[in-house]
Amino acid sequence: MKYLFATLFSLCALLACQNNSANQQAGAEADESQLIKQGDVFLLCQEVKKADTEMDYPAFEVFLQLAESKVKVADVLSCQTITPDQYGRYQIPATAISAAGGWYAGAGDYLYVVEEEDNYVVMKGEMFEESEDGNYNYRVVAKYSKSGKEAL
Repeated sequence: MKYLFATLFSLCALLACQNNSANQQAGAEADESQLIKQGDVFLLCQEVKKADTEMDYPAFEVFLQLAESKVKVADVLSCQTITPDQYGRYQIPATAISAAGGWYAGAGDYLYVVEEEDNYVVMKGEMFEESEDGNYNYRVVAKYSKSGKEAL
């Protein structure tokens, strides 16, 4: 009887290990299919509706679209999509996935998204009429994993 119980216990443990390994492999494949692909990542400009009639300047919110999710990454005064042929003009790397920004009243804000390692990184830079060095001084403002989780 002792041996029967020990044998059954060993058999159950062995089957559980094999089943767990199969579940982990299936989970890894499912997770891989849920990763956000570059084609589903872009910056989106949305004009802010003016509730206050005294506000005489434009206002935009910039969002990072990650497949079905949308995350606000900046507030700017002017915003339109920047096409890849314009990247050099704004010191945006050719490897950028998407870019947006604009100029208003002597200053401009510019954003772009790049893929770094397993993350999508949003960079933001600024330019002013008074700028002496002509550098946009881009810095990281948001970082998200390919599964859509904040990675900062």
